[in-house]
Amino acid sequence: MEKERIAHEEEEKERAERMKKIKEQFTDPNSQWEKDKTDIQNEAMREKAREKAKAEAAAKEAEFGKESESTPIEAKRESKVESKAHAKVPAKAQ
Repeated sequence: MEKERIAHEEEEKERAERMKKIKEQFTDPNSQWEKDKTDIQNEAMREKAREKAKAEAAAKEAEFGKESESTPIEAKRESKVESKAHAKVPAKAQ
């Protein structure tokens, strides 16, 4: 009877040591979840900032396009004629 009690105590001791080792190996997952959640939120904020910057750049480009449209059509035609004339001159010189 005494041997059975000692054997049972040894088994309990070994079981407790195994459980302790397991708990040490597998840390609390909640802290990892919180870290991952924070990382995902930060990445989402960065992506949002990138999209906002792209939208602002597109708006500025559209604004610039409107300014160039406000120049008189005659001025645009003259500049096209001048550029064609300059393009032909070097060809004749050769």
